[in-house]
Amino acid sequence: MRDLIELANLLNKTKLKSNGILDIILEPDSKMHHLYDAIISQKIQSDEDAMAWQLEADEDPSKLPNLKNKLKDRMLDSVFLLDFKEPGFSDRQRAYFECYKKWAAAMILVMRNAKVSGYDVLEKLLRHAIRFEFTELTCDILRVLRLHYSTAGGDLKKYENIREQLYHFQKIWHMENQVEDFYSDLIIRYVNSKATKMEVSEQAKVYYSIVKPDLEKCDSFKLQLFGRLIQVFAYSSVNDYVTTARLCEEAVLFFDKKEYDSGIPLQIFYYNLITCYLKLREFEKGRHIIERCQSLVDPGSFNWFKLQELFFLLAMHTSHYEAAAQVLEKVMNDSRFEDQSFQITEIWKIYHAYTHFLIKIGKLSSTLGPTHRNAKFKLGKFLNETPVFSKDKRGMNIPILIIQILYALADRDYQQCMDRMEGIEKYCSRYLKQNDTFRSNCFIKMLLQIPIYTFHQDRVARHTRKLYEMLCSVPMEVANQTYEIEIIPYETLWQLTISALDRTPPRQAPPRPRIS
Repeated sequence: MRDLIELANLLNKTKLKSNGILDIILEPDSKMHHLYDAIISQKIQSDEDAMAWQLEADEDPSKLPNLKNKLKDRMLDSVFLLDFKEPGFSDRQRAYFECYKKWAAAMILVMRNAKVSGYDVLEKLLRHAIRFEFTELTCDILRVLRLHYSTAGGDLKKYENIREQLYHFQKIWHMENQVEDFYSDLIIRYVNSKATKMEVSEQAKVYYSIVKPDLEKCDSFKLQLFGRLIQVFAYSSVNDYVTTARLCEEAVLFFDKKEYDSGIPLQIFYYNLITCYLKLREFEKGRHIIERCQSLVDPGSFNWFKLQELFFLLAMHTSHYEAAAQVLEKVMNDSRFEDQSFQITEIWKIYHAYTHFLIKIGKLSSTLGPTHRNAKFKLGKFLNETPVFSKDKRGMNIPILIIQILYALADRDYQQCMDRMEGIEKYCSRYLKQNDTFRSNCFIKMLLQIPIYTFHQDRVARHTRKLYEMLCSVPMEVANQTYEIEIIPYETLWQLTISALDRTPPRQAPPRPRIS
């Protein structure tokens, strides 16, 4: 069902229904139309749902596979009717869709002996493919035209010109194919985590040295995109954010100078640039870039929510808490928020928890934060609303565990705090022994000392000094740990935690400390 759901949702987003074309594609009141409506209304989200829907309609279940195949074929046939001139697409994206539609139409015309029309379309299409640097399509068109002018055309001058262009663009295509292959090889290493970051960085430098001469002599879109990504990868993979930021700025400048709106490359390099400023704690530079990026993404889209995540973290990491709260309010009050995937909704609910903690300890005004009726924060509800990330034992479950202890401390609920500590101590020994969770391991061990020293500010601070120094010895910007885990950098969060503890000396001597 996944393919049908994907196609149906794609058609539903277009103007086919409003202009009446959908009724031509799917006859009203037909079985295919009913199946399409059931998918769009989310009554059908799996094969089991489809079977139940068929039985409810008193239809023969054995006919369902045939109905599904017919609907799929009909929707595939309608792809060429889709409008790709929507505001969210860049110039190059719109050109890509239009060029390939015309390429398919031209080849159908040629194969059906409407050759005058077919070759006329190809001649015009060639100019657009060259302008927007669709190298592979350009080569395909030139190959067809070369054969045409060598046989039926009989135009020697035209033939030689086409042949010369083909040789030129084939060389570019070869360079593009090589650099894309190098980039793919780096990404698969990174995604599967089969190599250390240093190994990936060294391999990226080798690949870049091979393609550098091509980059210096050719401005091809795809060549420059993947070549510059390889160069960026060589430095970002070893946390050299100063160099990475400079390379991203150069890439943005290059693609900004294209005669068309590049779109995707700008988003990619801007995103990497913002990440660099996040690591470097450069709030103003990061905010400036984020404001420029807002026009590159559709409000309410997945990329829009991810951009707001970066803005929120940038503000939190630089102690601009009011700015972070304003971003949180904008996102969680957005009418499209609750319809997003768990990757979006759960992360923002974690952000909400940390923002509310800042309010509880007086670091943020209580008037800031989400204002809709579902935004009132309750810890129990929060834990129920983050089921997926709660299972991410070496990832986003870490800030979920930490915030529970911080809330108990802020509420002076010491019994609750100690109850939480018992569970987190076992968790720490089981899941946080790897190098990529070193900082989290240090921070949680520091938290474990709080009840040992009876929640007294001075004693806790004094007896956790070595752990704090260990934490500071591996700064966040050089740690292997993913930056999303630390909603507030642990160094800052620890100072906030210490400030929330009692200053009055305890009446009884504390037990001996345990640092496992």
